[in-house]
Amino acid sequence: MYTEQLTQRLGISAPVAPQTLTATSTVNSGKVDMSVFHRALFFFETGAFGGTGPTLSAVLQIQDSPDGTTWTNNATIPSATVTAASKQATQEIRADQLNSGARYVRLQAVCTIGGTSPTIPVAVVGFGDEAAHKPGSAQNDASVVSQTVVN
Repeated sequence: MYTEQLTQRLGISAPVAPQTLTATSTVNSGKVDMSVFHRALFFFETGAFGGTGPTLSAVLQIQDSPDGTTWTNNATIPSATVTAASKQATQEIRADQLNSGARYVRLQAVCTIGGTSPTIPVAVVGFGDEAAHKPGSAQNDASVVSQTVVN
């Protein structure tokens, strides 16, 4: 019987809180430290579109140091695009897929707003998976206030 709980395995990054974008913009999730986790999964979704022509494209970005100033796109994992309302998509990467020396990964979502009075609701969250040291929840972002496990 497998007894590890997901809260022991996963860490939750800082989210892009649900928001409605009304202009072309870029939003970034919190970073996942790939020296602590073997995998990262980023989940993003859109709500009901308003107006015409909005799109959401997402790409994984990597960074060597924790200073948060220099991020580069990861060419290993292609970008994902959502052009329909109320849809979800994921981006996943393993630590061994990062460029040499890279340690952190985040999801950058670029919302392109076109047409007449468009709006696009969007939310993003990232998870570090397969924590090298348990519990993975010790790496949770400070925005996570509770995790309940039913025994």
